[in-house]
Amino acid sequence: MVDINTAMAAAATERRNRDTGDKERKKNRSGADMGIEAFDPVKHVSKEKADTVSMWLVISFATTISLLMRYVAMPSSQDNADMLWFIPMLGIFLIPSIHRAVLPEKFVKHYTKGTWFKASFMHIFTWLALTFLLTNAPFADIVAPQVDNGWGMISETEDGFDYSKSSKINLTEGYTGEHYLVLAFTDNSDAADSDYIITFGEDVNSTNSWKEIEAIDPSALDSVRSHKDIDYPVAIKVPDELAAGTYTIVIEIIEDGDPWENTRTVELELTINEFVEEDSTE
Repeated sequence: MVDINTAMAAAATERRNRDTGDKERKKNRSGADMGIEAFDPVKHVSKEKADTVSMWLVISFATTISLLMRYVAMPSSQDNADMLWFIPMLGIFLIPSIHRAVLPEKFVKHYTKGTWFKASFMHIFTWLALTFLLTNAPFADIVAPQVDNGWGMISETEDGFDYSKSSKINLTEGYTGEHYLVLAFTDNSDAADSDYIITFGEDVNSTNSWKEIEAIDPSALDSVRSHKDIDYPVAIKVPDELAAGTYTIVIEIIEDGDPWENTRTVELELTINEFVEEDSTE
């Protein structure tokens, strides 16, 4: 006969041995036994090659789209600018078909929805980067010259010219001397190559008088030029004896850009204050 203490000790020992065996078996089980797919180096290499081929195919496709949009579509689409981004975005839906049409089955069989997702983003960012490069200097010029350093008025004095900034440009009726509204234009190409059509009130095609000012004082226009060697100055002479009122000066800039014509309109405002005689009391 076996006493109860001996039986309980034997049962505890058996239970410990059984638990240890289960742990050892779990530790020694393969990945497949645990539900993990076994690593296949050959299949892994094939998938990596397929992904690399897909990457270069998408880059080539996005590059082709960028070049076509820049040099074929862009010159004739100034009035339909939405087309320049809408067509490249539609290219996303062609990516799976291009892969299946161009690549052999040994590559295509590795592609999944995740592949098309990654390829779509690569297409978009490659197209954006190349388009940004091709539509800016030195490959293109799609923006007309712009005002460089604000505008103002210079007035002739005995010591040269005094400059007043553009916060509020005005003269008093009956003014004397020479006064010019001045500003300068800058561009990623030579701003002097553009056409500047100046309208002062009802006077169309007012002249640019900056050469006259430069002949008197070469530094008179430095206040409106950040880049003296490349900025194009414009000086508009204020006519003598203007009546009191507000006058609008319009400068229309027309540039033969690349790939299309660039335009910009700048408006300046000059106020002639009414002369008020001082009351004299005896």
